[in-house]
This record gives sequence, C-alpha cells and structure tokens, in this order.
Amino acid sequence: MKRDMDNLNLRDAFVPMPEETRDALMSAARSVKEEEPVKKFTFRTALIAACIIVATMAVAMAAGSIFGWNDFFSKDYGTTIPKTAQEIMTATEPVTWQEGDVIFTVRERYSDSRLALISVEARLAEGVEGILAGDDFTEAIGAYGENSAAVAKRLGVEPEMTWIEAAKKLNLPLYSVRATLEIPSELWGSEQYEDPMFNEDGSLTYFSLQPLNGQITSDQINAKVYLRTKKVNLDDPDDDTNVTKEYVDLAIHTEKTIALAEYIIPEDTKVLDAFRIDSIQAELLPSGLHFTTNLTALDGATQEQALDKLRLNIVKENGEDYPTGITLSSGFSNLDTWPQIVYTQMISVDQIPETIHLVFPDANGNDTMLVLQLKK
Repeated sequence: MKRDMDNLNLRDAFVPMPEETRDALMSAARSVKEEEPVKKFTFRTALIAACIIVATMAVAMAAGSIFGWNDFFSKDYGTTIPKTAQEIMTATEPVTWQEGDVIFTVRERYSDSRLALISVEARLAEGVEGILAGDDFTEAIGAYGENSAAVAKRLGVEPEMTWIEAAKKLNLPLYSVRATLEIPSELWGSEQYEDPMFNEDGSLTYFSLQPLNGQITSDQINAKVYLRTKKVNLDDPDDDTNVTKEYVDLAIHTEKTIALAEYIIPEDTKVLDAFRIDSIQAELLPSGLHFTTNLTALDGATQEQALDKLRLNIVKENGEDYPTGITLSSGFSNLDTWPQIVYTQMISVDQIPETIHLVFPDANGNDTMLVLQLKK
C-alpha cells in the first residue's frame, strides 16, 4: 500500500467501508460455521511497502543506526510509542538467524494482552553482493514515497524503474525478504500488518504487528518468526526455485495491564437512534490506552446500518484526535455477538483521562459530542 502520511487522521477510520470489506463482514456475521484458521503468511495485508538497499559487505552497526518501531510510527504515522513500551522493547536481547544469504536479527519484541510486535533487521551476509528488497519488488522503486525515492537516488537509477529493472541495469542479484511474527491463532484479534523500512547504514528493518484478542493468560507468548528469502530470477520473477523459508521459535514476555477504568454513561444514550451505548471501559497497557465501547442494537436496527453508519470517536476537549494507537485500527471486526456490539479504539497515551469526549452521529447525520467522566 502506498502510504499517504499527510492525510492520516483517526477519523478516517470511520468513513463508510469498501463494498468488498462490508460484504465480507456481512457474510461472516450471518455464518454459523467456524472456519479453520488461515496461516497468515499466505496472504498479504494492506500495509506492505517494499524497500531496497545495496549491500556489498557486512558492516559493524551502531545500535542507534537501525530504525525501530518508534521511528516507524513517528516518521510514517505521526504518533509515538509510549515511553514505558519503548524502554521494554529496546531492553530485549537481540536474536539472530541466517536464512540463505540473509542474516535476520530480531531487535525489538513486545507483547501484552492486546498486541504483539517485532522489528527484524535484515542484511546480506558478508561477501554477498546484491540488492536487498522487501516483499514486493515488482513496483516502481519510487512508488512508496520518500524512502524508496531516496534509495533510488542512492542506487543511481530513476525512481520510475522497478526493482527488477534496477538490478538488471546494475548487473546485481536481487534478494527479496520477509520476516513476520506468527502468533497462535487462538490469540488473534484482527489481521496483522507488516512493513519494511530501509536504514541509511545499509540494512533493512522489517516490522510485524499482530493485534490480539485479550485472551492471553500466561506471562509469555511462545511465538514463531516466519523468515523468507528469495533470490529473484530477474527474467522470471514468479520462479520460486531459489526460495528458502523457515519458522523459528521466539518467546515474548507478556506485559501486564497497568490500570482499568470505566466511564459514566447517561441513561439511554443512543447512536443513530438505533444503538444504545451500554458502557465504555478503558484499559491502560504499556503500549497505550484501549477503549472498549459496548452497545446494543435496538429493535429495527440492522447489521447493514451498523456497518455503513455506526462510528464512535474519542477525542480531546477541543475536538482534535488523540495520537493514533499503534494497532492503527479502530471500529469492530465482526458482528458475531449481535445484537451486542463491541467497538474498540486505541490511542497512544500513558495515562487514563479523567474526562473523555465521545463523538458519534445522531439520527439526522449530525455529530454529537458527549462529555464523559470516570466512575470513582
């Protein structure tokens, strides 16, 4: 997905969803059959961007030269990871594996009841020449904005060139890599996302985050990391002859909830005159603050109405959005519990506000702002 950083706004999460997404959710809501979990490494997500570097030798790296999660969010999404989570992630011990001609090092790892994430540095092994790309190497180098345009300049090629064209022009091998976090399916919340960034010192950092469903009960997640390296056949990019892939074990300590709270809801508060707000709870974790709004669909309300029009947004007193939560998502993922609806939002803060301002549409399509206080 080509990233548009100038227009990122949490309110954008509440516009009407694409027809195909809406249809998929409606199908899931009406289905009573449980499907087998799909291994996530077999499908792509909406937040995959390719990046490319030239590597001719192994170089000793200073710790600060490798991009981490806070760089990822601050540079691309205008938000930051709360300080406590940053300290936890940077304190983890690196773990390194070699897959084919590529060395992978987990630099950061973190998990709590709501999410798990890793950042993985990838670089070509000593003595290996080539161009190292992310998972999508078929688009133009400049298709993903500043990062890839800068790399094209460093390579001395036009940003309109594809990764493959650049490799051919420079007479260098092309390697494509992927490094994703694989969490047990019973803990999944919504779909994971992944995205690589390139480092100025000649390495690539691959980011992978899996939202969780809050059901973890142990103090450790026994996860795996899916590592894939492909030496691309420049004349036949679909040729997978030179692909190596492996699952490696990775334990991640599970951080505990810092605080829980609930807000006072005026009696019979309705959204669109079709959904009653029953409660709003807040859970503070090192990674940020999660709001869970529980609603009931009233007589006459439809699932189509919920999918098309139901939206809730917790904002600051002046109406501005809070910093986006690092799950980069909000809303509801299914309607399995209809007429009860669970609506979620995450913001990047390190404390629970005494007062929140809830914005939602009324029956006439106008926005209403409701001021809510914490229960004592």
